[in-house]
Amino acid sequence: MRHRFSWPQGVARIPNEEWVERPVDSFGLKYDTVENHGWYRNLELTVEQLARDLGDGDLLIDYSGGTGILLDRLLLRLDRQVGAMIVDSSAKFLRVALDRFGENECVAFRVLRYLRNEKRLQLLDEVVDPALVERGVAAITSTNAIHLYYDLEDTLRSWARVLRPGGRVYVNSGNLRNPRVRDGEWIIDETVYAVHEAAVELVRTDPRYERYRGLLDDETRMSRHLAFRDRVFLPPRPLDYYLAALRAAGFAIDDVTEQSIEAEVDEWFEFLSAYHDAVLGWVGGTPRIDGAEPTEEAVEDRLALIRRALDVVFDAEPTFLCCWTYITALKSADPPGPA
Repeated sequence: MRHRFSWPQGVARIPNEEWVERPVDSFGLKYDTVENHGWYRNLELTVEQLARDLGDGDLLIDYSGGTGILLDRLLLRLDRQVGAMIVDSSAKFLRVALDRFGENECVAFRVLRYLRNEKRLQLLDEVVDPALVERGVAAITSTNAIHLYYDLEDTLRSWARVLRPGGRVYVNSGNLRNPRVRDGEWIIDETVYAVHEAAVELVRTDPRYERYRGLLDDETRMSRHLAFRDRVFLPPRPLDYYLAALRAAGFAIDDVTEQSIEAEVDEWFEFLSAYHDAVLGWVGGTPRIDGAEPTEEAVEDRLALIRRALDVVFDAEPTFLCCWTYITALKSADPPGPA
């Protein structure tokens, strides 16, 4: 017998919050286009796992679900009805997801807000309705995001507090150090550091970028730009770091595997272009660090340098390989309390 999904009484799918009424933001729309990039094949295994494990009437939380790229692919595969809540810290991304799924009665949306006085994001159990926890959350996904979490253990403990006994976690990331990485495979965000090194050499040697050479010797300014880059593209941590954090939060590791994912250089350039101020913000400056907007010419130079640097890094090849790691885990015990 099929079990139709329904939200508990009093649980609003779409919260009564100001972001819901905003127009869709251009940055959110631009980010949403990455679903068409070949390297987003990294979602295929996670979709297969969820399609295998989710049952009729189950509730899935897509943590850091952004614009809903994973959910869009999952719904095409499911032959049963499940509920899904997209949770993200970006209201701009969720606003795009709302346009995509707002009419779907099985999809809900929640923003993780930054608590300025406590200098942290809200935890999952602070935004998920108690009635949903009582009903039971079957699974939590985190795709292409876990490497961005500053307070990892607190985040994972909050997942455990929300999941029902035996609930599952599905994680994937191309930005952690897997000891089984194959020769020639990249950790995808490490390309950003290689782009910086190649761009520095281009500025030092190519007359077209001579105007930026003096900036390279300003160590204080450069260090501030690189520190900002490292907050956007966090230095990768080892696989064991994440496995230990999951265990400490009350999860039993079910499986760890990896895949080699091919990325097109042109598509990766398109993605990096959306974050050009973090990738090569020292070219022309940024308001955050230099107090002024870069000129249009400087932004054009910045983008041209990113593209040329990618050709240097990848020897002008059109594609490169990345190692993607997949972790599945089970809630194995009553979760520990807040750390």
